[in-house]
Amino acid sequence: MREPAELSWRQILLTAAVVFIVAAGGCAASFAFWMNDISGAQVAFLGSGNRLSLLVTDGPARMLLATGDDPIAFENALSRFQPLFARRIDILLVAGDGHDLLVPLTAHRDPHVRTTASFSPLPPSAEAEAFGTLSILSPPKRIRLGPSVNVTVETAPALGDDPDETFPAWRALIERGASRIIVFSDGEAASLFPPAPGAAVVAVSGPDPAVAWDAGPAISFIANAEAITGPDMRGAFAQSARPPQWGYRVAPGEALRLRFVEGGVSLPGDAAQPLALGTPIAAVPVTLLSVIPRVSRRARSWRSRILPSRQRGARRRQSSRRRSGPLPGPRPACSQSRAPSARLRRRRANARYRRGPGWDTPSRPMALRS
Repeated sequence: MREPAELSWRQILLTAAVVFIVAAGGCAASFAFWMNDISGAQVAFLGSGNRLSLLVTDGPARMLLATGDDPIAFENALSRFQPLFARRIDILLVAGDGHDLLVPLTAHRDPHVRTTASFSPLPPSAEAEAFGTLSILSPPKRIRLGPSVNVTVETAPALGDDPDETFPAWRALIERGASRIIVFSDGEAASLFPPAPGAAVVAVSGPDPAVAWDAGPAISFIANAEAITGPDMRGAFAQSARPPQWGYRVAPGEALRLRFVEGGVSLPGDAAQPLALGTPIAAVPVTLLSVIPRVSRRARSWRSRILPSRQRGARRRQSSRRRSGPLPGPRPACSQSRAPSARLRRRRANARYRRGPGWDTPSRPMALRS
């Protein structure tokens, strides 16, 4: 029986090098895919118990608006969009009071958080004391997160609430160009702020989400699943004069991501609930549904990209001649007395023949010459 041949050191090193190169290439491709997926301009709604937290990303910059009373659900939702190698948070905004500070406190203890601030001084509580000293933003505050996304935070105390015992209501406007997403702390907070410009999406982080719709209607509506059920959401907009076309409910531990695209906001179609009357279920057959608030200038000029360069040049010359008018002075004598060539006469005859009788002065087909 033949004994197996021993492998040389050269073969062992070659095999190890091939395995290392394949593993390194696969890891690099996976990291590049994940980084491209999480680095685009987007907004993620994170189910954090009785509230919804926000993760806004624009390139390498990330801002987290944390609120809620379920830290475990918040961690599960956050892990859907943040892999282990991209846990950095540049700005952590704290909102809430009492048990609503459990989620912000968990995020604040993460060593990957660089800066922590609050909209307003936190009301006294055990959770507030655990934060220590926090930076206070004087609203309204406009934060330029990255090259294209701006976040504006506003606060307003509710009527009859003591600011020393209750955290004020807040509103966040997330803008990229003409696309806008508006987020309210609760439904009653919508009446405390002046009307905002038209938005593609309106979201409510806390209770009474349907109340906020009349103050700022949009195309889509997002609410916390703990604050409203599916039948209640459909019934709340049944009698509305302008109901949202699509509705979303984010449960604790789940996450909903909206992407900013060219000219609008891209919504996930698989989780959408049609709320407008006459909107069939099959209206969302694709994975992504784009909400375009206005037609971009590039989309209006699609003909200029299809026409060849020679035709575009001819159109430019014709338009410039129309604007400038005819050239001054008489035309040259040679062009006035020049007779059409034989080739030009044959082309005119062929055109008259194809158009048929009655199009031009000859009423019978003309003989064609080869």
